[in-house]
Amino acid sequence: MIRTVILGADTPLSGELIRILAMHPEVEITGAQATGLEGIPLTDVHHGLIGEIDLQFSSHPDIQNAHVVFADASVVNVHPLLQSSLTGNGPKMIVFGASSATLPADTCVYGLPEMNRKQLVRGAHTAVVPMPFASMALVALYPFAMHLLLQDSIKIYVDAPDSIISETSIPKAEIEIKQYISETQRSFTGNVEMTTHESEARRSALMRIKFRCPLLVEQAMQLYDCYDDHRFAFVTTKQVGVSEVAGTDKCVISIDKEDADSITLSVVADCRMRGGAGEAVHVMNLMCGLHEKTGLYLKAIDFDKY
Repeated sequence: MIRTVILGADTPLSGELIRILAMHPEVEITGAQATGLEGIPLTDVHHGLIGEIDLQFSSHPDIQNAHVVFADASVVNVHPLLQSSLTGNGPKMIVFGASSATLPADTCVYGLPEMNRKQLVRGAHTAVVPMPFASMALVALYPFAMHLLLQDSIKIYVDAPDSIISETSIPKAEIEIKQYISETQRSFTGNVEMTTHESEARRSALMRIKFRCPLLVEQAMQLYDCYDDHRFAFVTTKQVGVSEVAGTDKCVISIDKEDADSITLSVVADCRMRGGAGEAVHVMNLMCGLHEKTGLYLKAIDFDKY
């Protein structure tokens, strides 16, 4: 069993992570740190866990005997932990809840499996999970960047719940997207401009990405062949709503052309899973030599079309 410890375990994102790990067939949660909640059962803070986990919050969980440490960087100072992990002798570390732009790139693999699966599988010791909007945009744009097809500025329009928008730094998300597009396609010099709008969805986002590209829809579809052996990224010509992905780690991309010179990508994902708890577990699976879907065979939880 993979022994895991969660630092900053009282946040909503950590609660989602705990709910996944509690059902993961290869994981044992051995510690959950939360300042000011020492001795309080996790079930008093996070719903859906009664009868599934018998663990209390603590101030100093046993990190050294853990195989994997998850840290929510929105409430935990992860920089000292990252520095100590450089030796590679302690537990593997997965950071979520922060922009990768705020963390030292030389200590972390960028934890987007569609881009960096080989690095995650081949000995990665630390990883940082993308921000939700960055994860969605990069999964959609990565195949175009691989083929050097991104030339001008990219405009991104996001419909998402207010709770997701309010906790997201849009400037940091723009920087993160541009950084990793530029690392894939060195010639990219355009800007990434993101605009958000509050939606009625509970936890998922619909993103529309517009950029100049002369490819036909059929040609653009072929670019996504690079995801044929990935289990959470899917492309379709059909427009889908956020209910298609809520509660899952899936990222579904639809392709459309509004004119001959541009392409519009519509992307849907659950922001508590993609760039959150689901992606963190996906990264753990790869780092620990498990099948990437282990513990993530999850059904969609919404049934409306929006």
